[in-house]
Amino acid sequence: MKVSLFITCLADQFFPDVGESMVRLLYRHGAEVDFPESQTCCGQPAFNSGYVNEARQVALTMLDAFEDSQYVVSPSGSCTGMIHHYYPELFRDDPVNLNRVEQLIKKTFEFSQFFVNVLGMDDIGASFPYTVTYHPSCHGSRLLGVKEEPYRMLQQVRGIK
Repeated sequence: MKVSLFITCLADQFFPDVGESMVRLLYRHGAEVDFPESQTCCGQPAFNSGYVNEARQVALTMLDAFEDSQYVVSPSGSCTGMIHHYYPELFRDDPVNLNRVEQLIKKTFEFSQFFVNVLGMDDIGASFPYTVTYHPSCHGSRLLGVKEEPYRMLQQVRGIK
């Protein structure tokens, strides 16, 4: 299985270790991982600010970057939600690119969603002997319906409170 890593601008700039950890976990569980270097921001900041044409241009770059990917996995429910719910709006009057969007949606997943629903795994062999607080992602929950997947994975982490 080939997985293309979609690292969001926030993760890239502030939390690059998230991407590195994702790669290690994906490799450990049998995935061949690539990182399309032409990927950019999902376009959400422009879209949310009313710059629809600019968001559409960014989305076109993403469509090109992940055109040949088997799966696309991201650490962000927000950016994955942008692709799933707002890319169709950006291209509603462009049937050719709307079809490309539909293909991208089918293969794009938030990290926990991919592990639990695609790979069928909620135990990734993690341990963390500390107390944690989990904040459910608003966009992941509302736009993607990712609610149980993170909890299922956290329940399998050895030592966590």
